[in-house]
Amino acid sequence: MKFFILAALFAVVAAEYTAPKYEAPKYEAPKYEEPKYEAPKYEEPKYEAPKYVAPKYEAPKYEAPKYVAPKYPKYESPKYAPKYEAPKYETKYEEVTYAPQPYSFGYDVQDKESYNDFEHNEKSDYNVVTGSYRVALPDGRTQIVTYKADAYGYTADVKYEGEAKYPEYKAATYSAPAYKAPAYTAPAYTAPAYKEPEYKAPTYSTTPAYKAPAYTAPAYKTPVAYPKY
Repeated sequence: MKFFILAALFAVVAAEYTAPKYEAPKYEAPKYEEPKYEAPKYEEPKYEAPKYVAPKYEAPKYEAPKYVAPKYPKYESPKYAPKYEAPKYETKYEEVTYAPQPYSFGYDVQDKESYNDFEHNEKSDYNVVTGSYRVALPDGRTQIVTYKADAYGYTADVKYEGEAKYPEYKAATYSAPAYKAPAYTAPAYTAPAYKEPEYKAPTYSTTPAYKAPAYTAPAYKTPVAYPKY
């Protein structure tokens, strides 16, 4: 009974059940919008040159120092001023005068190396002076002077002894030295004596004898017969 009930239920369910219809899903391709590319706007930067402000330099104010003269104490000269009086010297110069005195002297010089020949003599009686001197002159004469000096003046008497000699001037003769050319003798050249060498052929005492070597033929010996075993 139960079996029939179950079979009836299954039949009802089978009648009511219909296979599901499968519909393929509709696929819509996505719509892509092409992106719009906008080129970036490049703005050139504005370069502003820096403004250079020159620093203001104020020259230092230099005030010249004021020189204040130092105050020195006032110097007062001492009231005591000694008066210096130069000493007074009384000088009395009295010229000493001597009464004229009589005198006399004389000398003679003779020097052959310097050609001096001189003589002088003088005397005085404190009123009148008289004297004389003599000199040998280069020309060979002798000069003699006799003088006198008194209250009326000076007088002299000059005279010469001998004759003046002036040697004649002779020009020096110059003779050129005689120059003799040296006698040149050509050297005698003697050829050296050269002896030509003599060549002698060598002499051989004997002609060397050549001996043929003695050759001995080798002797062949027959071998000994091998022993028989």
